[in-house]
Amino acid sequence: MNASIMLLSPSIRSLHLVLTVAVAFLVLNPKGYSQTTPAAKQLLESMIKALGGNQFLEVKEIRTSGRFFTFRRDEVATSDIYVDYVKFPDMERTEFGRERERTIQINHGEEGWIIAPPKEKDDPDLREQTPAETENFLTNFKTSFDYVVRFVAQNPNSSLLITGTELVDFKRADILEIRDPEKNLMRIYVDRETRLPLKVQTRLAGESTVREEVYANWHTFDGVMTPLMIVRYNNGIKTMEIRASAAEYNSGLAESLFAPPADSN
Repeated sequence: MNASIMLLSPSIRSLHLVLTVAVAFLVLNPKGYSQTTPAAKQLLESMIKALGGNQFLEVKEIRTSGRFFTFRRDEVATSDIYVDYVKFPDMERTEFGRERERTIQINHGEEGWIIAPPKEKDDPDLREQTPAETENFLTNFKTSFDYVVRFVAQNPNSSLLITGTELVDFKRADILEIRDPEKNLMRIYVDRETRLPLKVQTRLAGESTVREEVYANWHTFDGVMTPLMIVRYNNGIKTMEIRASAAEYNSGLAESLFAPPADSN
């Protein structure tokens, strides 16, 4: 027996025993992380209700438009207009810029394409995304707030915990932690008064980078609460600001939006 433990007081030895048993439980029960507490489930349900309830959960398509700004060293690096189309469970199309200067990124599951603006009078330049690019898209898509709350949080193999409280812009927030079966982690800071998310932090399994989105300027579109201001950070460094001006839900997006141009072959 470890002599140093013998010198500890009975209460400390008891605490040591409890911690040892707890660690052993986690080692022997790798699914231990997939626990969900009633309080966390209730917090999730109250947030979903604030976001629109069933109308939020039943969203299959999203269309937003507005202007985005990228940042470098806390200064605006680029800015342009955008239109973004999402169709769950794994499709997205984002258009950047105006008309013939427009760049389009299309993703449909494990397939993806980039359409660059035409050079002079040529047709737009089309290229297939690499496997690394499409894998990166799917990872980001399936760890996004819209996807996690609608799909991951409903998975019985995901865990939901309340891990504390924090002040966010002088507002008291309850921290809802969601961990998916792949052990990707999302922390949602839920406004204690409005029950709307103030910000979200995401860390992928096996990575140290923390992605963060801060939400503001909430408005209702088609019965769904929508943040018109989203600010993104990587490890605390501001990378992007998105200012949406309009949003539509379940508007009947054509499947052709998520495929390369018909004459691309």
